[in-house]
Amino acid sequence: MRQPSSKALLNLTVAEVLQAGQRSLEQSSTSPRLDSEVLLRHVLGLSQSGLIIAFPEPCPEAACERFQALIARRQKSEPIAYIIGEREFWGLSFRVTSDVLIPRPESELLVEQATKELAGKTAANVADLGTGSGCLAIALVKELLKQGCQQVRCDAIDSSQAALCVAEDNAERHQVRQLINFVCGSWCNDRSGLRPPYDCIVANPPYIDPTEKTPLELAFEPRSALYSEALGLADTAELMRSALPLLAPEGVLLCEVGAGKGPLIEAVVGRLLVFADLL
Repeated sequence: MRQPSSKALLNLTVAEVLQAGQRSLEQSSTSPRLDSEVLLRHVLGLSQSGLIIAFPEPCPEAACERFQALIARRQKSEPIAYIIGEREFWGLSFRVTSDVLIPRPESELLVEQATKELAGKTAANVADLGTGSGCLAIALVKELLKQGCQQVRCDAIDSSQAALCVAEDNAERHQVRQLINFVCGSWCNDRSGLRPPYDCIVANPPYIDPTEKTPLELAFEPRSALYSEALGLADTAELMRSALPLLAPEGVLLCEVGAGKGPLIEAVVGRLLVFADLL
């Protein structure tokens, strides 16, 4: 369906503009109503309830023009998070750009499990490999502080300096910048700047096989954060080899892996644990 022109949106109420956006996204989005609502709320600077209250009011011309431009971007499958520059993770709002992977709800399981592993500790030294937006590191640090850990130290590593800039900005936003040491590097291969041993290491490495068919939306995200060679396991194996020796005696490595790749990972982990024991 063709996108509405800004002229066509003039003299319409907020509710009518929302409906026009929804119609424009019906062939390019699986959630046209929600997408239209998120974009219109972003343009108008309104909460969900505020948008509903504004339904009968005329939509300002400038807002209509901006909304139309954002709808056009969404019609090309650009992710909503990149369009509005924000994504929620662990109940926190994170700034995102095309330099970082968009935080996913399933990655919250890493934070949940890490806090369980570290429960009761008064001091914790943790690391986040491939930090991207910093969502894992920041959420973990804040959660540890919330559960009473008095001394929290975190190293957040990423090979992209642009990504680290986004992560640092998010750490400032959530007031934990002083607790996180941002390091530019490939996994733990270069140990300069790192401060092991770690009580817990979390990682969300790229794990998609380059030959897999993926949604069009993924084309907008950093390829290096999504795809890995060797059936999607090359980066996982590399980070494990470099990270396992940096764990404290009772430390734990928590790593996100692709669905259905459990048996392959188990084989890799088995070999790596033997390797780690010999160090």
